[in-house]
Amino acid sequence: MPFQGVRVLILVVLSLVLFFCDRKLTCFTVLRTNFLPFVTIPLSHVINWPIDLVQAFSGNLASKQLLLKENASLRLELLLANTKLQQLGFLEQENFQLHVLLNSSRQLKTKFLVAQLSVFAASGLDQQITIDKGKIDGLYVGQPVIDAYGLFGQVVSVGPKVSKILRITDAKSAVPVMIVRNGIQVIAIGTGHSNNLELINAPETIDIKEGDFLVTSGMGQRFPAGYAVGSVKMIKHILGEQFIKVLITPSARVNSSQNVLLLWTSLVTPIKHNKK
Repeated sequence: MPFQGVRVLILVVLSLVLFFCDRKLTCFTVLRTNFLPFVTIPLSHVINWPIDLVQAFSGNLASKQLLLKENASLRLELLLANTKLQQLGFLEQENFQLHVLLNSSRQLKTKFLVAQLSVFAASGLDQQITIDKGKIDGLYVGQPVIDAYGLFGQVVSVGPKVSKILRITDAKSAVPVMIVRNGIQVIAIGTGHSNNLELINAPETIDIKEGDFLVTSGMGQRFPAGYAVGSVKMIKHILGEQFIKVLITPSARVNSSQNVLLLWTSLVTPIKHNKK
């Protein structure tokens, strides 16, 4: 215990001596100015390192959050821009179809009515679709329907304000057609696929070529004569069979048309079609 008191006394005396020397002697000032920073500055960096690390981490985290927020905002703007472009493309396509349909209707010397396709009622091979016209507009079952490019189908069900159309590509559809090049008459049936029709009972000896253009023949008096049906896409000869397989690409835009014309057959005069 006395020894510890001596140590304290020595330290106190030493401190006073150093304090006096620091005040009176210039050598201590030089020492403090030139050499003390080499000790205090590294020590300060060591002490402040955890604080600097936390501040840097916090700054990076804030920057990342800001970038994520800006990225989400840009994605939303891009989505909205793409949506507007899609709407614009749809409106341009519909506007073009309406112009073509209007030009076609001007050539008709019959009663006709423009209808808009609304709801698809597809089930398996059933390709019936709904239009916004019905009994109050004078529609009837079996009424032929065309779009801006060719025969689209026929009315199969009539309600007060809406009706159903069976497209020519439906498996239940059959249309009497004629090969424009030679006048040969055959029957085109739907395959259940929206991009194909098929000739039924086409014999091996039939004069038909790929690219031949087909129109309605008027047989059966349901579909008026002269309306575009499609062009021959493929001819397949089957070994041992007396009939050939002929696939037709429909002229009507059965997948993309938004508007159609309903025709009253008793007054119909066919439209002249380009064979291309």
